[in-house]
Amino acid sequence: MRSAFTVANVSSRALRALNYSPEVDAFRSKAKVRRSRRLGDLVADNSLSYGGRVDAMDCDSSYGVEFLSQSDMFSAEPHGRMVRRDLLPNDGRRIRKWQVLIAGAGTLGEAELYGRSVLADARLEGRYACGDALALTFREPNSSFSLFTYGFLSTKTGIRCLRSTSYGTKILRFRPDLLADLPVPCGSDTAIDRVATCMRTAVENRELYAEEMKRARQIIENVPGYSEALSMCAVRVARVLVWHEELTTLGAWNYASTGGALRFLRQRWKQRLRDLIEPGGLFNGVRFVRIPCEVPFGIDLLSQRDVFLIRGISKRIKHPGLDDKMLFVPGHAILLGSHGQLTEGSLFGRAESAASCGVRSAITQDILRIIPLREYSEILLAFLSTSLGSALLRSTAVGTSVPTMHLELLNQLPIPELSGPLSTAVKRHVSAAIASRVRSNSAEAEGVRIVEEEILPEWLS
Repeated sequence: MRSAFTVANVSSRALRALNYSPEVDAFRSKAKVRRSRRLGDLVADNSLSYGGRVDAMDCDSSYGVEFLSQSDMFSAEPHGRMVRRDLLPNDGRRIRKWQVLIAGAGTLGEAELYGRSVLADARLEGRYACGDALALTFREPNSSFSLFTYGFLSTKTGIRCLRSTSYGTKILRFRPDLLADLPVPCGSDTAIDRVATCMRTAVENRELYAEEMKRARQIIENVPGYSEALSMCAVRVARVLVWHEELTTLGAWNYASTGGALRFLRQRWKQRLRDLIEPGGLFNGVRFVRIPCEVPFGIDLLSQRDVFLIRGISKRIKHPGLDDKMLFVPGHAILLGSHGQLTEGSLFGRAESAASCGVRSAITQDILRIIPLREYSEILLAFLSTSLGSALLRSTAVGTSVPTMHLELLNQLPIPELSGPLSTAVKRHVSAAIASRVRSNSAEAEGVRIVEEEILPEWLS
């Protein structure tokens, strides 16, 4: 949205209107009577600079380190590239817990990642951030004011303030000097501590989410036949395969991409995906016109990217007039990235729980919906989100430029059968993971709300 405003001081260092913000101007004006701090005084000296260009070279996981793109940093379950460590410039890009990671290259679109922040936790620790990201290392990590600063940067006002330090034309980046001068408006000590407590709760529960999902998958990975099948398709290479069964499609990818794993599992596991889902419980959304609007009108819409983020960034659109079944999903549904590319690290073939992200928001047509029988929801999510499950999902791809999933091939995918105790354990871990994810998002949203509704109005009035 375009706007016009006046500012008290114009600097010769920045003559673009983009580099001025009424919020930043208000913060600086009221800093004479209210407490505020410069962002540059809160972080280490090298935190406001980019990592530089990296010519990363892919390698085997046993020899490399995980390199995260901007999107990977915000993912609920990061899947970066494995690259050679000796080609990365220095250890400054190695992510540490309590750093604030900022998407530092992009455009000014409302739902773009550019200018958005995520607080690093154990899910990201030890991986390496790409050169387009900023990794703010606070002089006092995990202090109340550092976490409060993250809460401020995560507000809509904070994002606008960060974007006001941009330079460039098509792909924008931040100017370190303008970024260092950004004022961080302070609240009362009580409010700062409340925000910090929310952020610590969010980090704790995100780590618990990752741990519980890992435990659930480990049970699946110990099922007889899993490890043998994974060894057949773990490495992506050109293969030749003789297929003796029916050919639902004529695409070699659908049968040979998993090596002999698909045929092996069809013989070893008798249960199929169609046996575990409701009648008509496997379908894509439909295309519809997206007309932007603002609250209180319309509905929130999650794109395919947003479904797999640790905290989705929704767009507000006018209700397209479709049946709600084609827009919203129940909490026990499973969402699949079903449109995209087959390159490593892409969203195609990933699985996510609707309860973690999509119950209150409409879901894009690019997401394929699985509505399982309720008693199998957790088991299906745990299996489909494993490495083997993802490989099987990808084997259903049909199409050329933008592949999509073939529904009949999906229905025929083999699913492991679990004994009573194992099934109960998987359900317990997945349920705990989803509950932790919900608590994490609620805690972070509450921290941001405190800043937006209880602190910033006093500065912007």
